[in-house]
Amino acid sequence: MSDEEILQQLPIAAAVVALRDDRADTELARLGAYDERDQAQVDRCLQVFLTGLLRTTWERGWAPADVVQHGRRSLDSGVEPLLLAAISAEHVAYKAATIDPNWLAQLTDLGVPQPFAALSLTDWSAAARVGRYLTLHHALSLAGFLQTLPVLARLYPLPGTPVRHAQPVVPANGKMLARIRALLAKAEATEFPDEAEALSGKAQELMAKFSLDHALLEAAEDELPDDSAGRRLWVDTPYVSAKAQLVGAVAAANRCRTVVIEDLAVVTIVGAEVNLQHTEILSTSLLVQANRAMIAAGKHIGHRGESRTRSFRQSFLMAYAQRIGERLEQTAAATQAAVAEAEAGRLLPVLAKREEQVDALFTQLFPNTTTRRTRITNGAGWHAGLTAADHAQLDARRQVRR
Repeated sequence: MSDEEILQQLPIAAAVVALRDDRADTELARLGAYDERDQAQVDRCLQVFLTGLLRTTWERGWAPADVVQHGRRSLDSGVEPLLLAAISAEHVAYKAATIDPNWLAQLTDLGVPQPFAALSLTDWSAAARVGRYLTLHHALSLAGFLQTLPVLARLYPLPGTPVRHAQPVVPANGKMLARIRALLAKAEATEFPDEAEALSGKAQELMAKFSLDHALLEAAEDELPDDSAGRRLWVDTPYVSAKAQLVGAVAAANRCRTVVIEDLAVVTIVGAEVNLQHTEILSTSLLVQANRAMIAAGKHIGHRGESRTRSFRQSFLMAYAQRIGERLEQTAAATQAAVAEAEAGRLLPVLAKREEQVDALFTQLFPNTTTRRTRITNGAGWHAGLTAADHAQLDARRQVRR
């Protein structure tokens, strides 16, 4: 059988295996029969098939981190190493100069080594100590998964296309970011909610000051560079809408905008690069803290499991998000109000221009968005969430107890 004939059958086989259809065993057996006759041919066809699917995936707006994050929720855990190997093989054709730096950073974070390497399923299965039949099953599962991915807004240029190398848009202040991350790590580690929120409040104050200082530096330039961009944050299920609301509250306090795709459990954040960085760091930490506060509140409310119901927890997280958002906004406003009057005159035009740039990119990426209202169905959960957020000490001048 020719390569073309095998390649024609692979999409159907992949779809059947991904759906766990009753015909999956039959399709695997058919591929196994080809494999027994010519293993090298099957390797070659599957690599071509996966490479083409990954290219289509990038064209649909997905980036490597998106595929891996979504794959962790949809695929068996053993498939991820094969996905990373397939991503590496797909990138062999691209010169490093034609890959966006943010894209390359994602590959590094995912552990995809450079130089990129071609994929041989035979070599991969031997190195991973995975049997041949399971390797073929993994390959078809991965292919079926890739075939079903919907279109997303494209946040990065496609690999292989010319990359515009602009001047660095984010100030290199590693010490400040390290300090912010250290504060949030302590907030996540402490068992005392008031201490956690005091630490988070201090982190937000540092972020706000950092952003304003950067804006003042830009005010001295002849032309304000447009460094607005987008990032995706994949949140854990369940309670996606409530968690997205928390991310949105953090984003708003840091002059960013958000869109949520609830079916995928992903929030896209649009903003100036420095503010995106801050929003991502603080949102990730507050999601951990909110979940812990929700569980802690459940131990003190209700004796018949009421505090463990979906309605209670959804309402708790939404209330928590609303109140934390209000307090973060207050912190950001206070930080801006503290700017000296002489500098405020230079600062406001920069902030206004940044907002225009962010709004323009947001409209370009999401020309058709809808606002959806979420009903509160559990009063006890709502009030518990407000109470938990009210206990947060976001005054950065408050002494944090040890």
